[in-house]
Amino acid sequence: MTDQIIQGDWIKVMKSLPDKSVHCCVTSPPYWGQRNYGVDGQLGLEKTPEEHIENLVAGFRQVRRILRDDGVLWLNYGDKYNSSSQHNTHEGLRPADRYTEKHDEEWPGHRKLLANLQPGNLIGLAWRLALALQADGWILRSDIIWAKAVSFCETYCGSCMPESVSGWYWQQHKVAKCPECGALSSFKKRVCKECGWTKPKTRTAAGEIEGFREHSGYKIKEEVEWVDCPGCPKCTPNGGLVLRKGSWRPTRAHEYLFLLTKTNNYFSDMDAVREAHAGPERSGKHESNNPHSGRLDDENKQQAAFVVAERNYNPSGRNLRGVWTIGTQAFPEAHYATFPEKLIEPIVKVSTSEKGCCPDCGAQWARVVEKEQVKRERPADKTDRHNQGEGVNSCGNTVAGANSTTIGWRPTCNCGKEPVPCTVFDPFMGAGTVGLVTYKLNRYYLGAELSEEYMQIIKNRIGEEKDKYALLEQ
Repeated sequence: MTDQIIQGDWIKVMKSLPDKSVHCCVTSPPYWGQRNYGVDGQLGLEKTPEEHIENLVAGFRQVRRILRDDGVLWLNYGDKYNSSSQHNTHEGLRPADRYTEKHDEEWPGHRKLLANLQPGNLIGLAWRLALALQADGWILRSDIIWAKAVSFCETYCGSCMPESVSGWYWQQHKVAKCPECGALSSFKKRVCKECGWTKPKTRTAAGEIEGFREHSGYKIKEEVEWVDCPGCPKCTPNGGLVLRKGSWRPTRAHEYLFLLTKTNNYFSDMDAVREAHAGPERSGKHESNNPHSGRLDDENKQQAAFVVAERNYNPSGRNLRGVWTIGTQAFPEAHYATFPEKLIEPIVKVSTSEKGCCPDCGAQWARVVEKEQVKRERPADKTDRHNQGEGVNSCGNTVAGANSTTIGWRPTCNCGKEPVPCTVFDPFMGAGTVGLVTYKLNRYYLGAELSEEYMQIIKNRIGEEKDKYALLEQ
């Protein structure tokens, strides 16, 4: 198999692919009610989340068919709230100037509240999808939190889409003044009740009209003047103030990345994604004044209130944790939901062999390593807390891991053929980030994309990278 992108519906494209032909699938399907790509047959515009998830489960059955038994699926999916807002434009669902009376038919997943959930509920789409796939036969191995931005961290904050949350607060009451007749607070559906002057539309695509102020990605021009209320039943009892009861919650700054497999015997290359320990020096003395540390005083056999421990950490690095703090990456030619390359790199590295796979059977090559146990040296190591004998360590936690050194590579089959690159598949290529990273890491990419516009974006983006490599080879 070689690098290939096929235009068409993801299920139809997959039906043309042979069984057990890809080593890894990395994808992010269109979210429900989130965005209209203007392409017939697209996912995400179903009337209910249940219908959307049912369509995804059916499609991922085809992914399971073309995925090798030792292959893995990495699935990214976000969430949304049960809301009937008509102007939820920060989620990229629709440009405001495209609203029509037929909007409910064009965007069936938007505006209408779900009957089985109270308004304001987080729908839980990511986990609904993960559990539906699990019920359909997939093994859910891990739920990774992709943290785009974090709080309470002095060294990193990240960035995410702003959201309209405010909480409760008092505010000076303002009323609109008609620019024609000067009447205050006389507008009903943008029309002045006194003189009939109509307030023009206040939102347009950002950058199209001069003199508009920036707000949430749009240019807004105020045609009316807002002045302090001269006094009304709402504000007079409170000294001209009105109480705004806005809702509050933390700004959404994470999405889920699910690791799913067909069997428990799936390929992984842990050494390819080890990361450095948190500090530059992670060995040395560790002092604690915890009276419940478990150490016994040698003389009176009572619990000591002070422990001095020598900790040796694995010099090979530690295994990846379940929270990945990776910032978003802008790509001007595509929508805001483009994958950052740094998110895809560890996925491809851990799920496919750097050396490649057998051209006949597809089995991946694995590292040949030398492992040496790394032991923690602690004063409590010789403590006999349970009368097991002199010098017996009953702590059971003295091994810090195993130092792993790669000394070569070896095939996991007996075909005896030289390796070729492994294949990574993305059924929703979008802007082509998975294909781009896969190419950079010397694997074959295979993908499907429904939109002709995005097909061209992918070809241009990956083509530019190939041109760079060609120049380097020259």
